[in-house]
Amino acid sequence: MSPSPQDRLYKLLPAIHRAKDTLQGEPLRALLAVMEREFLALEEDIGQLHDNWFIETCQEWVVPYIGDLLKVRDLVPVDPGLFSQRAYVANSLAYRRRKGTAAMLEQLARDVTGWPARAVEFFQRVGTTQHVNHPRLASLRTPDLRDSNALELVGSPFENATRTVDVRHIDNQRGKHNLPNVGLFLWRLEAYPVVLAPAFRVLPGSEPGASDAGLFRFNVLGCDTHLFNLPQSETTLSSLAGELNVPGPLRRRPLYDELEARRAALAQDRTPEQYAFGAAPPFSLHRETAPNTLEEVSPDEIVICDLSTWHRPAATLPYPGADPNAPPVNRNILVAVDPVLGRLAFAQGRPVPDTLYVSYAYGFSSEVGGGFYDRQETLLPLEQRDVYRVDTRAGPYNSVVAATGASAASANALVEVLDSERYPLATLTVAAGARLELRAANLQRPVLDLQGGRCRVRLGEGATLVLSGLLVRGGVLEVHASDNATLDLRHCTLVPGQDLLPDGQPRTKAPSLVVRGAKDGDCTVLLNRCITGPIQTGRASTLRLEDCIVDGLGGLALPSLPPPLDEGPPPVEPYEGAGRTGALHVLASTVLGGTEATVLVLASDTLFTGRVDVVQRQEGCVRFSYVPPDSRVPQRFRCQPAYAEGTPDDVRLEIERRVKPVFTSDRYGDPGYCQLRDDTDSGIRRGASDEGEMGVFHHLQQPQREANLRASLTDYLRFGLEAGFFFVT
Repeated sequence: MSPSPQDRLYKLLPAIHRAKDTLQGEPLRALLAVMEREFLALEEDIGQLHDNWFIETCQEWVVPYIGDLLKVRDLVPVDPGLFSQRAYVANSLAYRRRKGTAAMLEQLARDVTGWPARAVEFFQRVGTTQHVNHPRLASLRTPDLRDSNALELVGSPFENATRTVDVRHIDNQRGKHNLPNVGLFLWRLEAYPVVLAPAFRVLPGSEPGASDAGLFRFNVLGCDTHLFNLPQSETTLSSLAGELNVPGPLRRRPLYDELEARRAALAQDRTPEQYAFGAAPPFSLHRETAPNTLEEVSPDEIVICDLSTWHRPAATLPYPGADPNAPPVNRNILVAVDPVLGRLAFAQGRPVPDTLYVSYAYGFSSEVGGGFYDRQETLLPLEQRDVYRVDTRAGPYNSVVAATGASAASANALVEVLDSERYPLATLTVAAGARLELRAANLQRPVLDLQGGRCRVRLGEGATLVLSGLLVRGGVLEVHASDNATLDLRHCTLVPGQDLLPDGQPRTKAPSLVVRGAKDGDCTVLLNRCITGPIQTGRASTLRLEDCIVDGLGGLALPSLPPPLDEGPPPVEPYEGAGRTGALHVLASTVLGGTEATVLVLASDTLFTGRVDVVQRQEGCVRFSYVPPDSRVPQRFRCQPAYAEGTPDDVRLEIERRVKPVFTSDRYGDPGYCQLRDDTDSGIRRGASDEGEMGVFHHLQQPQREANLRASLTDYLRFGLEAGFFFVT
């Protein structure tokens, strides 16, 4: 028999018994190997039982039991995959020792909700008459109008300006500035890092003000983007969170001051102090100095400025040297950066690189659409597939076209893109019965540029095409699917409007995805965690949306399939004509615009902002969803707006006016895209099947987190204090 990995029990036998066992074919060794497997299982169980005694090492299911031993308040269950309540239980004793302090309340909010938090004691922000024996020099009654940085912070959690007293209650988010009030400011948006993505070159004359070369944008789509801060860890438990510790949008003034102070210190041969531009800067620039060689631009050569009107900065700036009598020291400037608009401009006279790569962070609510986040759990294993890897520099394939062409001979192929470059694509064919997966490597987001305004995809009978982690721009994905074919999109963005204008508006209202099935066939279209523009599918298609955003751009989000255009290959004769989607499933998604379908099999935890028109309403169900009042849908169950039959018209109209989704933004590219505002009616924010919010961000369980924080605050506030929380993003 093959040797056991350990054979610990067998090795305990005397050598003479092992020798005799070898002569007889090792039956004793086989018996002890079976016993040892059970022994190892028992040993592992005992080790896990030991680990379960400690909150740091216990399994997730043990956390509530340890909390019960400490008399920790029961919280509303939240998906452990989202975030764990382990820290809340682990720090319970520390909470009780520091009960009522601002640092403790801030840590409590972070542990209970998983959101970065900032605690503000509003008695320090109330303008009062000071005692002459205890003056507070920093608490000025009127702000310093010369301090632009302090004025920028007015209205934010980090302001230092004082206010008149506000006697309204803070727990309902109406009052703030009063002596017993403590405010907790929460950041719901996350900062997602973009690593070494190509910057967008602004061509001279392509837009107003762009009259010179050397202009770029951070966003690969060529639109303005507000950069976000990647949070840095707090150094001590007793300190309060600052701007560097939260995922908020970057401001020009503090970054400008830091880099100016940095250059001034270097001009005087002093070591500059590092704040934002330390080990983890908020953004970095990399230029290609030689083939396959990138050089990072030093922060000393970057100047922060307002580039709302395009201009190129001076190539040098003077700074006083160590000797006050000597002439100023000139420091080189290579590039100007505007973090608010996400723009770059190379200095006058400086060489402009052919390729510029940028690393930065953008703000968004969750891991939906193509992004640079961790997708390892969603990536299918390699199994017995043929793998074709694409990398612009390292190869073996340097283009998606070459890799997909080589994979045509394989019945089960994987084309994996290892970088975040832009790749042109015009056609894609999957043979009958074959399976092709085109995906981005983990933590990467390549861009597919559709040549000629479209990419023609041909799926043979029984073929499967999987697209994962991609950003598709420049046109429509036009799919011709034979019988039993499957199109599977995961964590992809099909840019609404196909492309964006410099101001972020969609370039067109044309669809992003068109699927035309066989006349007498049936194909399946699956979208999971995707963002897309209008989708057109016909009666031969079964469309399933899960955790998706479908943006109708002011019109229909899921319109009927138009008649085919007779314009060359692939042939149009064997494919279906005009018609509505055959079978539609929509789960925990946000549909911005109207919907047309033949059968709505199931809609659950979903927001339809436009009229839903279903032909066959005898089958199917709509549950825990918002459906506009004039819609024609199958049987409803606990949907909004809800009112009894026979309700007076004035009451019904008032409910319809009040109960509707209100978004922070409905424009793709904004950080708060499709995020429900906190003043949205509770019937929508808490109307889903698990008492969470309806729509694409249902999986975040934000109402449950709010309820947990509200319940926990009552246990850890000192007598006489009143707390409230406010959403910054």
